[in-house]
Formats: sequence, structure tokens, C-alpha cells
Amino acid sequence: MTTNESLAKKDLSHVNLATADLTGADLHKTSLRGATLKETNLEGADLTEADLSHANLAGASLHGATAAHANLEDADLRDADLRGANLRGARLTGAKLYEDQRAEAASAGADLADLDDAKSEDTRSPRH
Repeated sequence: MTTNESLAKKDLSHVNLATADLTGADLHKTSLRGATLKETNLEGADLTEADLSHANLAGASLHGATAAHANLEDADLRDADLRGANLRGARLTGAKLYEDQRAEAASAGADLADLDDAKSEDTRSPRH
């Protein structure tokens, strides 16, 4: 899959994109509900208003990605790189995060009320 191809507004629910390189991909308003994105490179990707609910993003890089108003409810974000991501208005209710990732998510603009409802795992992620 090339990142030059627009995947915007597609239904990619439950697909396995583990370890894929989606750097800069256009995924706005794409349904990735229940998708496997473990260790996927999503650096600089546009995930605005994407549905990532129940997705496995463990170890994924969202560095510099835009996920404003994305649905990340019940997503697994453990050990995901959220530095420089835009999570303004993103829904994180029930999302799995390591305790030290909560600060990254909050600085990325995630709603603190949603973070209170996110499931904290170990106090420190393995990458630290």
C-alpha cells in the first residue's frame, strides 16, 4: 500500500495493517474500527475524524499526526508515540494508555475528562 493513495473516507474496519508504513497517509474520516495498527508508522498522517475505536495501536508512531476529533474509544494505545500529535477533540474513553502517556495525550490536546475514563496500565511504558 502506498501512502500516495488517498484512503480518506474508506471502510478499513478490522484490517491488519500491523507494521505498515503509512507516513503522511490521508486517512481522514476513514473507518479503522477494530483494525490492527500495531507498530504501524502513522507519522504525519491525517486521521481527522477517523474512527479508530477498538483499534490496536500498541507501539504505533503517531508522531506529528493529526487525529483531531478522532474516535479512539477503547483503542489500545500502549507504548504508542503521541509526541507532537494533534488530539484536539479526540474521544479516548476506555482507551488503554500507560500512565506516563497520559501527559503526552493531554499535551496533544486530548480532553482531560476522556483521559480520566481511559484505562491506565502500568505506571511506565516499556520504552522508557
